[in-house]
Amino acid sequence: MAIDIPPTTTADALFTLLSGIDLSVPGRTEGRTTDHVETWTTCRLLSTLAAAGLLTFPVSATSRDRPDLWIRDGEKTIGVEITEAISRQYAAYCALAEREFPGVFREPAHFRWNSPERTVEEMRVLLRQTQLTSNGWVGDHPEREWALFMQSVVDSKLRKLVRPDFAKFAQNWLAIYDNLPMPNIYLSDAIGFLRPLIEECWSRVPRFDTLFIEHGPVIARITAGGSDHLILKDL
Repeated sequence: MAIDIPPTTTADALFTLLSGIDLSVPGRTEGRTTDHVETWTTCRLLSTLAAAGLLTFPVSATSRDRPDLWIRDGEKTIGVEITEAISRQYAAYCALAEREFPGVFREPAHFRWNSPERTVEEMRVLLRQTQLTSNGWVGDHPEREWALFMQSVVDSKLRKLVRPDFAKFAQNWLAIYDNLPMPNIYLSDAIGFLRPLIEECWSRVPRFDTLFIEHGPVIARITAGGSDHLILKDL
């Protein structure tokens, strides 16, 4: 659904408005759209920023296109591009599992960074297996692969940002919902691997001034000057 938050003067008032928005996200074979993911990410980002005292009231927010969201934060205007980080192949694998193999264990390690493309029949073979067949991850490989996945997301959105039909604001943000097929990672280490991969992005014109990555119970905030974790304000 489209977001249309009128000028709101307090964090509590904003929480009330956000809590009234339907955040349900259907399964991949049950009508999920990009709007569902954008609404989910928008509301949780706004509530988290408000809870952390990082918004200047009054605050308003409106869905749009290129970028996906416009925020007025006090006197500041912010454009927010919103996306989901997920392996395209793994998303297809999950959709196939939902349609044809409900309840079957899905083995994400077959869809690691830079894995070969698999046909639908090859994915069916994986879903029919009765034991694990992937090599899994060792050491800091999950954190390094996470960083490569995220770099590809950032690069893709930077190519979109430079287009003339993409509106630019006083601040431009990229909000990413992390839905990657990864085991548990140490987020601080993963961001440490990501930072040098995107270092040159901060000197680009135009650029994203801040990256927000929702990962489990936190939203990582990454800027040219550093990074931190914001405790997620769940609605």
